[in-house]
Amino acid sequence: MARTANAARRDALLDAALTVIRTDGPSSSMDAMAAAAGITKPILYRYFGDRQGLISAVASRFADELELRLASALVVRGAPRDRIRAAVRSYVAFIEEDPLLYGFLTQRAEVSSLVESGLIERVAALLQAAIAEEIESAGLDARPAETWAYGVVGMMHLAGAHWAATLRRPRDELINDLVSLVSDGLLGAAGVETST
Repeated sequence: MARTANAARRDALLDAALTVIRTDGPSSSMDAMAAAAGITKPILYRYFGDRQGLISAVASRFADELELRLASALVVRGAPRDRIRAAVRSYVAFIEEDPLLYGFLTQRAEVSSLVESGLIERVAALLQAAIAEEIESAGLDARPAETWAYGVVGMMHLAGAHWAATLRRPRDELINDLVSLVSDGLLGAAGVETST
């Protein structure tokens, strides 16, 4: 029962931290997060260990939501390019809905906290399965799928971070550029027909 109460308290503190992040973005401070939760900073540290522990918890929550979105997008049937477009559109829409949170994660989180949260691995695993499926359905060797999946995650992460921080380009332009790079570049390298 105490563990359940602690987990519920931790979730409530994480919700308060997310409220601050969605207002202050990358400049969010632990002091502001503690104040929003009505506690002191040492209590916040008791639940998350340190700043990186809190960032890891935020990244894990973000990964849960993003994984659901991408999994839904990747069940789209049709040409490989259609599936890629659905996944890229889903990812960009997720950034667009929560740019300050995304900025916080991309500017303040160390790569180790993103790895620890499972964000990178979970998204890469989804993409790896989709890429491998397309390559195998063409009767080709799916061995590169894992490397390519991690490459796509890195590309999406950095391109998305730059776009969220600047918003200099229209959303559809970003999507088209990313779809072209993934479908024409990666799947084209494997010899998979990507056009609709």
